[in-house]
Amino acid sequence: MFSASHWFARSTPPLASPAQAPRPAPSSASFGIGLASLGACVRVTGLTGEFPALAKRLEGMGIHPGSELEVIQREAGALIVRVGNTRVALGAGMAHKILVTPCV
Repeated sequence: MFSASHWFARSTPPLASPAQAPRPAPSSASFGIGLASLGACVRVTGLTGEFPALAKRLEGMGIHPGSELEVIQREAGALIVRVGNTRVALGAGMAHKILVTPCV
């Protein structure tokens, strides 16, 4: 029915699209936003690992590499941060994956 080459072509995963821009590598001085103190101003440097769905969700909230956040509230691992004039709630799992550095 099908040749072996047809089976191989259908079983290999698609290649990443060239339109995706590479994400900047987090600096070595980065730490998880969950470690930031209450009231701290931090700048997002990236995410730990590859989480395209999380990156897209955070981008929709206005959180991307280079954005500045202020930690407003901490509660059992979850955080509420200020992004510009907006308050955003981050669950503990999501917050654990966001790498930041202190604002200067």
